[in-house]
Amino acid sequence: SHADVRELGARSPEREGAHVPLRTARTTANMASKISKLMDRTGKTSIFDHGKAYYVAQTAPAEFKHICVAVEKATNNDVCGPKEKHVQTLLETVKPGASIADVTFLVKYLNRQIVDATRWTTMLKTHILLHRLLHNSGDEFKDQLRRMQKWVEEDRATDSRIKCMFSVRNWRDDSSVDANELSQWTRSYAAYLEEVVINLDKIPRLDRLAAGSNSAEATEMRTCTESELMEKLPRIQNAMRRLLDCEAVNSNLTTNDAVIAGVSLLLKDSFKLYRLVNDGIIRLIDVFFNMRKLNALKALDAYKRATQQGDDLERLFRSCNSWPSFRDTKFPHIENPPASFMQTMEEYARAAPSETPEETHPPQQRLHAAAVASAAQQQHAAPAPVAVPAQTTPMEDLMGGFAAPAPAQTSPPAPAPAVNYFAAAPATAATSLVDAFAAPAQTSPPAAPAPAVSPPAQMGGGGDLLGGLGAPAPAPAPAPAPA
Repeated sequence: SHADVRELGARSPEREGAHVPLRTARTTANMASKISKLMDRTGKTSIFDHGKAYYVAQTAPAEFKHICVAVEKATNNDVCGPKEKHVQTLLETVKPGASIADVTFLVKYLNRQIVDATRWTTMLKTHILLHRLLHNSGDEFKDQLRRMQKWVEEDRATDSRIKCMFSVRNWRDDSSVDANELSQWTRSYAAYLEEVVINLDKIPRLDRLAAGSNSAEATEMRTCTESELMEKLPRIQNAMRRLLDCEAVNSNLTTNDAVIAGVSLLLKDSFKLYRLVNDGIIRLIDVFFNMRKLNALKALDAYKRATQQGDDLERLFRSCNSWPSFRDTKFPHIENPPASFMQTMEEYARAAPSETPEETHPPQQRLHAAAVASAAQQQHAAPAPVAVPAQTTPMEDLMGGFAAPAPAQTSPPAPAPAVNYFAAAPATAATSLVDAFAAPAQTSPPAAPAPAVSPPAQMGGGGDLLGGLGAPAPAPAPAPAPA
């Protein structure tokens, strides 16, 4: 029939061949248009990164395909932070109770990314991704990172040029001057993350500390024993030192979106670390005047480091507040304690006994130390709220109570009622704090009541920090016995 002929003509090879060149040309034009758009996308994902992600999706093991693709897309060469949708995919992999096989594969794949990285963008974004996972992961992921760090530390002892996770101190990107500078900042960032992983089980967990303005409760550093304090506080200060080394100082860093993503995570950690340092110093003041000489010297060094790091952290906050990305963020103002209290600690550390304090300190000396610690605690203890950099809520002083000393009075103050903390002990003359810690003099026969004790002398620059702890006035000599 005519219908069958028309159907056969429509299906004939000659008729189909006539449309093949047209379809091929149309497909080629569409592909060329897509390629040109991909290659001309300023600030967008390049065609190379798309091709790499597609290749990984085709060659990765089926059970780990989602992990490989998410890591590749989160650590591509785009100059920005890892995309949130890929980060969320990986956070599901490392959440508490996650599969050990998935976590182990992810750690190995992150290590492979670092080993194969040649550009600073991939190296930096891999460490930013690692930082994000550390903040919101379960114990399984942290245990795998701890094992990896120990293995790398052993291998690095034999070959310092090894390049892998937690060992990029000799790596750099020499493709340009800016890339070399960004490589240096990336190495500092990697050193901080290594310090955090080393101390995961040795200091309070940062991911369990709140970072908002309503986080006024004390941390576990307030209840540490003396030995625990001497173990944890220096480690926290080492982590703070590594964090302060990541300060960005020029426009090449402060305007880079990838660096800004890393600095925002560092600022969150800085609030938490300083809370721990603050509570550790308050606890150190409580137990300082009962320490042996060795621990007293270590505690004095930790106190000086805390003062210096407070200045450095204040400088870091001022620097970040000048960045366009953090101009709306309210950073706290940090003030250090007066220098007179450090002088008191130095004098005690020089005169501290080497034996057990309970056996060598007389009652009068223990009362004096307890009074100084109580006054210092009242001066320093205050809520220590912190804030997340992403928020714009006001933030109070983290070192609440560390106010500058009041200006000296031009006229003599009104006489205040005298306080004698050592009324139960015989009064002895003391011309300095060192004398105040000396052994009491031999008891003498009862004599007439001593006159009222004059107000304690003010310490230079300390204000009322040591108020009421001055040495009592010497008692009058007893009358000679009748012959």
